[in-house]
Amino acid sequence: MTPVMPINKQTKVENIVVIGAGSAGLATSYWLTKMRLNHIVLERGEIGNTWINERWDGFHLVNPNWAVRLPGFHYTGSEPEGYLSKDSTVAYLHDYAKYFDSPVRTHVTVESLLKKDSSYLLNISNEQNIDARCVIVATGAFGIPKIPDYASRIIKPIKQIHSSEYKNPHSLPDGSVLVVGSGQSGAQIGEELLEAGRKVLLSVGKAGRRPRRYRGRDSSWWNYAMGSFDKTIDDVESIHESRFGSSAHTSGTKGGHDIYLREMAKNGMQLVGSVSGGSGDLLTMDSGLLNTLDQVDNYPVEWKKSVDEHIEKFGIKVPLDDTIEPQGLGRCPVSEGPTSLNLIDSGIKTIIWATGFKYDFDWIKLPVTDEYNFPIQQRGVTEFPGLYFMGLQWMYGSKSAQFIGVGEDAEHVSRHIAGLFK
Repeated sequence: MTPVMPINKQTKVENIVVIGAGSAGLATSYWLTKMRLNHIVLERGEIGNTWINERWDGFHLVNPNWAVRLPGFHYTGSEPEGYLSKDSTVAYLHDYAKYFDSPVRTHVTVESLLKKDSSYLLNISNEQNIDARCVIVATGAFGIPKIPDYASRIIKPIKQIHSSEYKNPHSLPDGSVLVVGSGQSGAQIGEELLEAGRKVLLSVGKAGRRPRRYRGRDSSWWNYAMGSFDKTIDDVESIHESRFGSSAHTSGTKGGHDIYLREMAKNGMQLVGSVSGGSGDLLTMDSGLLNTLDQVDNYPVEWKKSVDEHIEKFGIKVPLDDTIEPQGLGRCPVSEGPTSLNLIDSGIKTIIWATGFKYDFDWIKLPVTDEYNFPIQQRGVTEFPGLYFMGLQWMYGSKSAQFIGVGEDAEHVSRHIAGLFK
């Protein structure tokens, strides 16, 4: 049976509605404004809500400030090689919305979206429903926290949070902390906890290690120069791995620096294998921790080869130093680690699930997603006339969800919408 809208609410008519006032939604609003297309932007919280509520206090972007390039509003500060903090990122988004007077309405939640003849009905919490000819879903590259099912079977005294809920070391109970996942969030949070004097166990996954700088340049600069930011879904072997795989870890804190798992182990962090299950006070881990660590450390080795080839091909004049590991560290030995872990015996009081996110589009009452709940679209354009998506991981290319590239997809979508109103 086709869902119906509540009949006890009035409906307001709008031409174009953008859902979400993060980088993707605001970039789309910019282009719609530039094309003189009347629209509104609905945001469930404040502008930049995800950055405000789902990032830890010490968070910094991992791409340099020169890569902060929303359309018409590039970073122009004094530290192009620096990395925006959480608060600075939020301020940038607020300033951007003010820059072109984006028609943002905050604290408006869209509870469902339904098709109605040639328009779309938006069920709005505590407000008039909206009948819109066009809807752009820009709710972010991260949907809802992904936590394994077995987490519900772990004993209650253990505090469990997702990485999106973590704020700082002092917000956690006393005792040891297990961080599950060693991608961007897990590695950075683990490092922060270790430096705060906490006893940390890190469950290591297959996310690689990304050098912060190489041959006098930031790794983001090299990736940009080599065309990595311009890769599209047609250039990758596995679209699914690109969209849902873990990002290689590095850090934008303290002016930007490398994260070395082996070095953190040397400084007191206990590395364990990938958590595969659990119940009560016992967790099980995969074997092969050392092989996984070798994979982590082989990532920058292969990346370095690509950069060196690029340097030689184009005759780029850069420093000769080609070190990608701290002097004297090498592949310092790490124990294989246990295949099971008793939470009580280990003194663990908190588990942080740095296990990524999954998309949540169940509120869209249309068959618009694939088996992975990823929207079926071509560079944001769906088979449903007037329905679009923005800001998804590898929606079209590697930079579709990044400050440096989201504006290009936003322009494409906006021009497609403009064609509907000719």
